[in-house]
Amino acid sequence: MSNTHSRQGERLTSGESVSQSPLEIAWTLLAAEDLRALSWLHLEDRSPQVLLALFESGFPDTLSLIPSDQAEALAMAQALVDLKGGEGPIAGGHADELAADFANIYLTHGLRASPYESIWRDEDHLMLQAPTFAVRDFYRRHGMQVSNWRKMSDDHLCHQLDFVALLLQRDERREAALFMKMHLMTWLPEFAERVAMRAATPFYAALAAVTRACCEACQSRLPKVTVLPPVVPAKAAASHCS
Repeated sequence: MSNTHSRQGERLTSGESVSQSPLEIAWTLLAAEDLRALSWLHLEDRSPQVLLALFESGFPDTLSLIPSDQAEALAMAQALVDLKGGEGPIAGGHADELAADFANIYLTHGLRASPYESIWRDEDHLMLQAPTFAVRDFYRRHGMQVSNWRKMSDDHLCHQLDFVALLLQRDERREAALFMKMHLMTWLPEFAERVAMRAATPFYAALAAVTRACCEACQSRLPKVTVLPPVVPAKAAASHCS
């Protein structure tokens, strides 16, 4: 499978790869686990019982990408604590509130904060446009194929988080850095900011903020890459300007 990036009209410049220490390899595996956990939370409407069980197992302190005292992690911890109501284990209305908020973000786009890259990057803000197929192309070069793309297209946030996790698990850091630079981090910050501001529940507001913080931390640990525009042949450039 070819690793050329010309099909996306981009070129990559970076230093030569170097061998990684055991600690650095361990970090990539832990970071991959973080991203998969976040993808799982974005994928479906999880019940308050499930979220509280996750909290009791140590989340979000178990995240390796951000410290437990970072503002985003503290907000997530507080949101999970708040799912407990008074003397009872679960406040009655939380399940309905979470379900409605999940639908507004991920299904009906009621918050106007789509979890699909194409909506953010296409000029007409449509799904299944060029960014979607560029993401699919990137996946294919690394042996990943989205089986349910008709239901949830390739550029969905969950697929992108899972793909970066896959690259980290393989210790393909440069490719992970490139994908984040070209795709995930071109739209995730704006998505996260809008959800954090508009979400009706503290949990989904915190999830958006934690996801952004973790991805930014991950990107900062990866190799520095520069994505350059494609080289336009002189004849093509001349005809375009004429």
